[in-house]
Order: sequence, then C-alpha cells, then structure tokens
Amino acid sequence: MPTWTDAVLGEAGRRNGRPAVTDAGTGEILTYELLPKRLNRAAAGLRERGLSTGDPVLVHLPPGANYPLAVHAAAAAGGLVVPLEADMDTELFYERLCSSRARILITDAELASWSTSAVGESRIRQIFAFGEVHGATAFCDLDGAPERVPVASAASFDGRRVVSHAEMVAELRRISRELRLRERDVVLVAATESREQAMIFDVALMAGAHIVATADTSLSRCRELIGQYGVTLAAVPPRIAPVLPGTHTSLTVHGHTMIVVRPG
Repeated sequence: MPTWTDAVLGEAGRRNGRPAVTDAGTGEILTYELLPKRLNRAAAGLRERGLSTGDPVLVHLPPGANYPLAVHAAAAAGGLVVPLEADMDTELFYERLCSSRARILITDAELASWSTSAVGESRIRQIFAFGEVHGATAFCDLDGAPERVPVASAASFDGRRVVSHAEMVAELRRISRELRLRERDVVLVAATESREQAMIFDVALMAGAHIVATADTSLSRCRELIGQYGVTLAAVPPRIAPVLPGTHTSLTVHGHTMIVVRPG
C-alpha cells in the first residue's frame, strides 16, 4: 500500500514543469517538477531537526502554494499531520494545540502574529514559517539530503480521530472516482476548512490538474479567478457555493459534507 504522499505525487515526475499550484495572492507557481523536490528536502530537514516517526506536526496555513508543500513534507518525514483552519479562533486553536501534543508548528507570516501568541504553555518547541517571522526558522532553511524514512501507520489527525495512510489513500481514490478530474482541469481552492482544503489539494494533484489557491474567499474574488483561469471545479466556502452558477456536487470527506461547483 502506498503512503499518502506517494499516492498524491507518485505521477508528478512525468508532469515535469507543468503548474501544480498557483498562489493567486502572491503569483507564486509551484510546478510538478519542483514540488516533490522541495518537499523531500524539507522532510529531510525536519528529520535533521529532531522529528521522529509518528510525531505530530501542526500545519496552520491559508490556501496557497505553501499548503501542500508543508503538509506533505511533514508526512514524508514520518510525521502525523494536524492541519488547522486558517480562520480558526484562538481558543479552539489553543485547544487543538494542546490536545495534539505537537512540538512543531508550520505557519506563515500572515497567521504567525496570533498563532505564535497562542502557543503559550503548549508543547510547541519549534516553529517553521514561510516568510519572516520573529523567533521562527524559515521553512526554506529546511534543506536536508532526501532519504527514505520509516513512516508511521497514522498519517493525519483531523481533530476527532487519527487517520491512517491506508484510510487516506482509500478516501482519495474514492473521491477521485467521484470527481473524475483530468490533467486539463483547473481547480480553484478557496476552502478554509482543513479537511476540505487538504482533500481537494490532494485529489487535484493526483490527477495532475492545475490548482489555483486563494486565501481571499469573497464571492467577487472567486468569480474573478474562475474567469481569469478558466476554472473547471471550485471548492469554495458554503456561503458562496449556492450562488455560483454551475453544477453542484456534494462530497463526503471523512464524515464531513462539502459542496464543489463546476462553473457553467
């Protein structure tokens, strides 16, 4: 059985320089050639800094090119990924911080001002950040020599239960069959709910599609990006989905229901 990351990026090598993720906010483009190279070196860097197989890693990032890089670097390093919603309130964030018993947090400059202040008396000892964050190590400094490492059976913790690599792969394959994405598809990710965001990123990457990710989840911005990039599938917040014209599909992701839209 392949690991979660193997299932998502196993075909990335043959897609070469095609865009994998475009960050609509910064304009950064992460290609299918670059993504696995960067995440494997970052995974090795996490191991060099003390991450052991099965250790929880908190990932607190908005939708963007950095999200799949951080998630799969942690997974490839053997960590237990704990994704957190970008707009999670401080009290719930601190509760998840403590219950996860994580020692590592990955965040960015936009969210770090309050996510780092919520660290408090938690077990967090290392913070890795995209962008300049006082007291944090730059994520780009995670640059180790890639190696194959032991991977724990557990892949992720969604706030309610631990999900194994086998369960993640099975869920990805099920949703892939439902969505039937292809390499020609362009997928808008504007969802902030962690399970939705992670699943849509992964299913799109498995298919070789081009992801356009935005932290601006307003209706006007989503409409703008749909037109600009020729989006063929949109994962947007529940308040927006009903008013976007197109075909609406309901998906169940680890027991959570989300709606995706094929604009039309």
